[in-house]
Amino acid sequence: MTFEPNRLRWVRLTFVDVFGTINSMMLPASRLDDALEKGIVFDGSALEGQARHFESNMRLWPDRETLHDLGNGFGRVVCDVRTPAGAAWPGDPRTALKLVVDQANTVAAEITYSAELEFYLLDRTGEPVDQGGYFDTVTGPGPEVVTLTGDLLHERGVEVMSCHHEAGPGQYELDIAPLPPLALADAIVLAKETIRDLSYRSDLRVTFMPLPFGERPGSGLHLHQRAPELLKDDGQLTAAGHGFVAGQLDHAAGLCALAAPTVNSYRRLHAGPEAPSAAIWSHASRGALVRVTTDLAQEASIEFRGADPTSNPYLLVAGLIACGIAGIDDELDPGPPTDESVGGFDPTTTTQRLVVLPRSLDEALDALQADDVLVDTFDSVLLSRLVDGRRVEAEDFRATVSAWERDRYSSDA
Repeated sequence: MTFEPNRLRWVRLTFVDVFGTINSMMLPASRLDDALEKGIVFDGSALEGQARHFESNMRLWPDRETLHDLGNGFGRVVCDVRTPAGAAWPGDPRTALKLVVDQANTVAAEITYSAELEFYLLDRTGEPVDQGGYFDTVTGPGPEVVTLTGDLLHERGVEVMSCHHEAGPGQYELDIAPLPPLALADAIVLAKETIRDLSYRSDLRVTFMPLPFGERPGSGLHLHQRAPELLKDDGQLTAAGHGFVAGQLDHAAGLCALAAPTVNSYRRLHAGPEAPSAAIWSHASRGALVRVTTDLAQEASIEFRGADPTSNPYLLVAGLIACGIAGIDDELDPGPPTDESVGGFDPTTTTQRLVVLPRSLDEALDALQADDVLVDTFDSVLLSRLVDGRRVEAEDFRATVSAWERDRYSSDA
């Protein structure tokens, strides 16, 4: 895709680091053709996240298929990170997902993902922009930001199926239509970037924190997985579908490090009957980690409910595919569904033996490092950067004295 020189002045080259942080470089449009052919050298230590230990030359390699005109003389393109010589680098999260899709079986070739992205919109004081509730009809800057996001995503090749007010005040959900794995991960990054830009222009803030307010609902990133080999026309799981679900349940603890990758993530998990707390699957329970909506027949999906918006979508989708395929290859059985409550799953009342999800980031990272399937899925440099960086985050959290601690203990004898 090319643009007329007098129409485009700058192009934003975007990429994510191992933690899913969105990074960018502005490139004069006159250099775009050269970048598409040869890439652009940049300081690869940006992939270390916030801690830059050393300078490291790498190449940003724009993906021509993701090039879009943003208007006002600006364009945007998604980039892979490659070696200085231009070779694919498995330490790049986007490349890691490409490798999983390329190396997996036919399920990965045909699988699609759709996403429910939840977030809070806040005013300049940090309070929710409105006091609406689930599916409420509200007016004002909140709905304007969300619907305009849908319009802009449509212009940029991403279809939005719907959007609505979520359960919390100022909380919204944006539903992205089914896409192949790589395109879906790109779309999630683009959606978050667009929401953030539009919020800023409206003098608002957006937060993708899993649980920004302790007394209010958390924000999730629910992924719906579909493939002909996994679901029958009536919505029931095939034999491969049972194995796929079982694989994601069997590796659920390690997947948590990818799906719920921050300290705050574990305030959302285990937070109530609608938040996953155990590795179970269900047809109806909103507290299940995996929900198979068989009643929707040909629109049925295998919904993974354990992720939140702080996850790196490239690593998350790669991990889900790898674990699902492992379940098929190993002919795993997920057991019977846990459909004890349509309103939500309560682990305190069930008689079923459960595998409880990690209660902290440290537990999830331990599980990730002990999971042979996930360790084999990702490049060792990528995995070590991810784990080491999140360990530092967990340690920083432990070293911080909270307001709760001061209130509770400051007057103790």
